[in-house]
Amino acid sequence: MNQMPVTTHGTQPRAFTLIELLVVVAIIVLLLTAAAPALSSVIMANKLSSAGESVMGAISEAQQVAYASNVPVELRFFKIPDSFGTNPTYRSYQIFKILQVSAASGATGGVQESVEPVGSLVRLPESIAIVTDDTLSPALTGEGLPDTRPGGSVGYSGVASAVYNAWRFMPDGSCRKVAKASTGGLATLEYQKLTESFITITTDAGQAITVGNLPKNFFTIQVDPFTSKARSYKPGF
Repeated sequence: MNQMPVTTHGTQPRAFTLIELLVVVAIIVLLLTAAAPALSSVIMANKLSSAGESVMGAISEAQQVAYASNVPVELRFFKIPDSFGTNPTYRSYQIFKILQVSAASGATGGVQESVEPVGSLVRLPESIAIVTDDTLSPALTGEGLPDTRPGGSVGYSGVASAVYNAWRFMPDGSCRKVAKASTGGLATLEYQKLTESFITITTDAGQAITVGNLPKNFFTIQVDPFTSKARSYKPGF
């Protein structure tokens, strides 16, 4: 006897029930919750590394401009508050040529300094800053120098009452700290010890960073005061 073929024509596929959909959604939420801290850490580490490499690039550019132009070149780090107006720390930087011009009548020394910006102001990524602690960033010690611009109500940082500290790269290849800004004459410069000529970049948690609460990931840059050679140290990467 011939058997009739079995056909499933017209059979509807089984759909997911509401409970099954809820279970899948719950599993996805749990996976995302577990992965969020690790993903956030990776993103922050990438931002920190990018900021450090950018500062290293600015140091290299300042050296090259000083040598090519045969004039001193400053790399200024501007100390400004966060978006809430608190926790002032170093959040931006810019390169300047230092030019000597004839001083006005009666000025000491017969010459005075003027600055010429090289490129634009560079702001560090959100939640990244250069530490102000004297132990972690001894190259930026001191209260800071006033950020002023001739004929402007705010300085080069674009923030009222901002201050800066700076490395000055000389045409002979050396690097010095600007200890006192020019006041009708020439700025006061000082050599720093190699063990004091460095800065530390890390995440900005809205509080002062010290050796005691330094995050695992940080980016330290040291500049040799005699050769201007820059080295980086990134233990957490």
